[in-house]
Amino acid sequence: MPRTKEQFEVMRKGSRQRILDAALEVFAKQRYHSATVGSIAKTAGISKGLMYNYFKSKEDMLNELMIGMMENLMCEFMPLKPDRKFTQDDIVNFINVGIDLVLEKPYYWKLYFSVFVQPDVMAMVYDKMMEAGKPYMEGLTEYFRSKGEANPEFMMRYFAAVMDGIQLHCMLDPKSFPAETVKKLLIRQFV
Repeated sequence: MPRTKEQFEVMRKGSRQRILDAALEVFAKQRYHSATVGSIAKTAGISKGLMYNYFKSKEDMLNELMIGMMENLMCEFMPLKPDRKFTQDDIVNFINVGIDLVLEKPYYWKLYFSVFVQPDVMAMVYDKMMEAGKPYMEGLTEYFRSKGEANPEFMMRYFAAVMDGIQLHCMLDPKSFPAETVKKLLIRQFV
């Protein structure tokens, strides 16, 4: 049965997303270098040849996943608006969502952390990730400046490092990590 251009585009987007979901799962389980295009295609339920209609390479999939993940996660943390300053409520949301997302979407975070501990893989996505995260780093720095911190950039980096460590512990031990208690401690410390 002939399809309309709109129907074809919906099918194409669905297939592309299925490939990205499969790549996320395979990269998170096997790490980037061990993952193969064949294993991603198999997980997606398509042929390798068809997969190349959507992505040029495994590196293309990684780039799209990491940048898309960063943008989506940051939008869930704190949607940015032009000329908007971060408030205490934004920081509370950042803390709550930052911990909840790890517990809800472990594959994202397994990929995130595995990329960071593979320097050659990190080099592939570093510039784009820093570009996507820059407005948030600037916003957090300005937030700490407004709180009277002597070195607001240091506090932004410290806050990010603390969040990364907590997220890693949530990912490694989701059942017994005291997430709610830790959220309260973080809010007390940073808000």
